Amino acid sequence: MFDFFRKGMGSIFAGGLLAMLIASFVLWGVGDPLSTLSSDEIAEVGDEKITPYDLQQAFESEYLRIQQQAGDSLTRELAIQVGLGSQAIAKLLELKAYDVETSNLGLRTSDKDLRDYIYNIQTFQDETGQFNRSYFDQYTRSQGYTTKDFEALLREEMARASLIESLIGNIIAPEIATTTLTKYASEERTSEILAIPASLMTGIGEVNDEILKIYFDENKLNYMSPEYRDISYFEVSATTVASTISVSDEEVVANYESRISEFTKEEERGFVQMFFDDLEIANAAYADLENGKIFSDVIVNRTGDTQEEATFAPLPKNEITDNYGQEITTLIYNAPLNGYTEPINTDFGVYIFKVINISPGSFQTLGEVSKKIVNDLKMERAIDTLFDIRNLIDDELAAGSPIEIVAEAAGVILKTVSNVNIEGMTADGSASTELPLIVDFIDYSFRNNIGDELELYEGISNKFYMLSVDNIVESNLQLYADVRDAVNEDWAQSRRETLASELAARISDEYATAENIDKTLAEYEGLLSQLTVNEVIVSRANNDNVVSTEIHSSIYSQDVGSIKIIPASNGDGSVVVRVKDRSFADNVDESVLNDTKVQIQRSYQNDLMQSYITHLYETLPVIVKEDNVQATLKAIADPTQ
Repeated sequence: MFDFFRKGMGSIFAGGLLAMLIASFVLWGVGDPLSTLSSDEIAEVGDEKITPYDLQQAFESEYLRIQQQAGDSLTRELAIQVGLGSQAIAKLLELKAYDVETSNLGLRTSDKDLRDYIYNIQTFQDETGQFNRSYFDQYTRSQGYTTKDFEALLREEMARASLIESLIGNIIAPEIATTTLTKYASEERTSEILAIPASLMTGIGEVNDEILKIYFDENKLNYMSPEYRDISYFEVSATTVASTISVSDEEVVANYESRISEFTKEEERGFVQMFFDDLEIANAAYADLENGKIFSDVIVNRTGDTQEEATFAPLPKNEITDNYGQEITTLIYNAPLNGYTEPINTDFGVYIFKVINISPGSFQTLGEVSKKIVNDLKMERAIDTLFDIRNLIDDELAAGSPIEIVAEAAGVILKTVSNVNIEGMTADGSASTELPLIVDFIDYSFRNNIGDELELYEGISNKFYMLSVDNIVESNLQLYADVRDAVNEDWAQSRRETLASELAARISDEYATAENIDKTLAEYEGLLSQLTVNEVIVSRANNDNVVSTEIHSSIYSQDVGSIKIIPASNGDGSVVVRVKDRSFADNVDESVLNDTKVQIQRSYQNDLMQSYITHLYETLPVIVKEDNVQATLKAIADPTQ
């Protein structure tokens, strides 16, 4: 079974297990849970439970990863709205289902298999292809976890992978399917493209008010005035509340003392390590050092590493302990600068360390961090105050109070937005300057009506708001006289579009007759001086974007010799498409066949795995407590609730 790992995890996992491990570790990573999360489980997978804490950790890792690309504009609340919460719970359920099933089947990863697999990961090998312990240690620390944590993660993932390999490892793509699909993918079609822009159409005819009024009556919805609304609203944010809070000097001092570790930097030590599989070789290297040989020479001669490759940046004592254990940490901290330790024998091998850097500890004074402490205390109290304000608002809502009374009870200013339409414009055509910078404010303003029950809406960054519709100026049909110029322009464009469509239809109809079956579209270029026909050869993949997506879809949906009319993608008239011929590659490159085979294989594997996970959900079973999931996501989106 574990030949699968030693050979690179098979084609479906080639090059990807390490990334999958990192993602999985982050998903189940450690950290402090939100204090607002319930202790009730959100799902049961067999006898195992998934907690709100698990979901918070899974969501947080996905959120931080995406936020690096999207920026600070992506809030947790918005991320949950677009489905990141659902994605996180789905991943949790799938991972847990695999873990439960591997446990049920008794699949385990032995120490030997784990060691062999780690030794065969290219990331941890030197230029000779040999496992380099320094690379392994550096990598685990750079990813933010200890060696023991990483090895435990590997064990879990290897057990999952062995289960998956047993299911899909022997799936192959049939030769007949491979050759057929490869030939299908090699198809190219030669086509004529005749664009008939409406903007080129002339002779639209004379127009008068009688014609325009008929057009106006037939298209009244196009000439309705916008609906305008007057809105009353208030907003409350932690930032605003914080600006009203005072913090005493005594409170700053007390907070500083309680957080002294946060403002203290521990002593850190940088070191070079020699790593050996054999204690005898390690003792020989130590003897070289004792006999006066230079450490950088000994490490090359005895391990093949250079000192640069085996050098570690300064680390605090707790991180060294997490990675190497207390015994090694004590020896490193007992060694003087440029001193080295005796050989240290461990379960994984033998170490000799040389201390090459000592960074003294330091701390920030109260004066240096007092501004930060004041801001932190204000924000903490502001968030607490938000709870009280929300309780006051809830009381007023329960009493049926109007928004003016609710705002007064909350101690905030009631503001107004006058005469604004759904696009945020006022009646004079200018953008409203009264609109607040609140996501979805206009949407809610036009979703509600006069007299609707008041509702508190969540904003971003610990903000909430409430609005009330005070007045609605209904949308009305504008007078013909006021929009005559617009009607005239719309009528003229409509006529040009009709003429372009009629010309395209005439060409298409002519092709329906037997005598015109071999006629080319180029023969129609003379109908209008500016009409041109483009002959193109388009592959099924259209990788070079020779034609637009719409034209490509038309070409590959038509029969050879057929003609089809489609709307121009820019909205200007019609496009006539005629497929002249098609061809297939006589000889297909072996690499293309192999790529197709891999794609078919992966498709089969994905289908099987989807069916298998569905099977696990039904048989384990997987039970999701949707109310607890939603409550957890709500708490993640707004920890102040």
